[in-house]
Amino acid sequence: MHLQKTIPGFKSEPVRHQHALAKMTWLGRTPRRRHPHYEDAMSFGYEELDEWFGRGGFKVVNDRLGFFRVSDHWLHKMEGSVRTDDNYTKGYWFTDLVQGSRDKYLDRRWRTETRLLIVEGKILKAKKTLPSALASTDTRGKAARAPRAAKASKELRHVPVDLENLERLRKWLRFIKGEWDAGRAPHDLATEYPSLTVINRLYEFTSQIIRLAKTDVAGRGYIAQQYTESPSGRWYANEVNLQNASGLIKEAALEGKWEYDFSNCHFEIIRQMAAHYGYQCTAIAHYLNNKKSTRQAIASQAGISVEDAKVCLLAIMYGAKASAWHENAIPQQIGEEAAKRLYEVDLFRAIVKDVARARSVILKNWPRTANGSLTNAYGKAISGKEKKAQLLAHLIQGAEAKALMVAIEMHPNDLVLLQHDGFVATRKLYVPAIIKEVQRATGYTLELEEEQIQVNPDAHFLKHRIKIENSAKANGGAGYSGSIAS
Repeated sequence: MHLQKTIPGFKSEPVRHQHALAKMTWLGRTPRRRHPHYEDAMSFGYEELDEWFGRGGFKVVNDRLGFFRVSDHWLHKMEGSVRTDDNYTKGYWFTDLVQGSRDKYLDRRWRTETRLLIVEGKILKAKKTLPSALASTDTRGKAARAPRAAKASKELRHVPVDLENLERLRKWLRFIKGEWDAGRAPHDLATEYPSLTVINRLYEFTSQIIRLAKTDVAGRGYIAQQYTESPSGRWYANEVNLQNASGLIKEAALEGKWEYDFSNCHFEIIRQMAAHYGYQCTAIAHYLNNKKSTRQAIASQAGISVEDAKVCLLAIMYGAKASAWHENAIPQQIGEEAAKRLYEVDLFRAIVKDVARARSVILKNWPRTANGSLTNAYGKAISGKEKKAQLLAHLIQGAEAKALMVAIEMHPNDLVLLQHDGFVATRKLYVPAIIKEVQRATGYTLELEEEQIQVNPDAHFLKHRIKIENSAKANGGAGYSGSIAS
């Protein structure tokens, strides 16, 4: 309705085109839609565009309305100097007209509850029961393995959020945004503030979360949420959600609740997997026993931030090459010169070698089906012909997903948010019991860290705790389904 009022010609488009463009406008700036190459661009696949607009139809509609600026070319992904068969999508940017319309919409204050639309444009009735928290089919359309207790959980599909906190955060972000817009770089004696680009993203996402918390179908102060299972067993929250929100927004929305994280889950699982087959990961074990000091040492010697060091270590787990080639994940994260320095750090090099050796041992010994597939702890299979890094990621994520499902089955009425390596609960839980059950169900002993969620914007920025999304390989999307606010 807002786009009909603010974009010339929009109202005359077929209804299905209006809904598709509304989805793209609402969801395009979410972290999952961020383009991996073009700066501040969005990513939409040609197959989904053809599905929404008909083959080649998007270009015709876009030329008519001027919704997006689109890059001239597709980009091929590279491995070293070799072009792969995979492609990045074109880059998409809102035109000034649409960005202005979107900004006006998100700048509004919504005092009343309004309707919620599903992706096809149908209105969810206020008295209608919200869909199950866990979708019955996965991203490939196959039956998902969601436990019955999780499907029935009211809290997971009906997430309570602190609207007053979110409104205060939005006001604070608007002030910082105003300082940047006025040409005054915000600063004080202690705090280093994020760039205008980051502030804009935080402001937009906060506004969207507030919008979703004021619909009649979920109720004021609640967000309707559904998760979709990935091929490895991970559960991804659909569309605008708190699972992939920055730490600052998550803290504002869920302050006072309890957050639980399986500590350094991926490295711990690979260490125990390799040990099962007789290989001791000495460098990984040292890292796990000295996480803070190891990250600090790597960051200091490479001249990067501790957060970047953490992200780069995780990227190695998912197959990032120890190369300064600019299209590789690590140079994209920290730059080519920093990547060259990083690869000379002995601690980092030792972990890279340990991961490679552990991967080789695990994949050589992991049981295979008659057709060569590998099945992970969550019961999800993958073709044995996939790349080694992808095979290992599938096995690790399966164990991670199984551990998470154990927690859900134990506390179906306490959990309000699923994260890949943890969850958020409304109350303090008994950690030893969860650890014991996870060990029984998976065979892995995982440490579970516990913290009550608190928010402090200045301290948050001061400590550089803005969350950085993992690479696309580590956190592949769960499809394009869900809901948008009307």
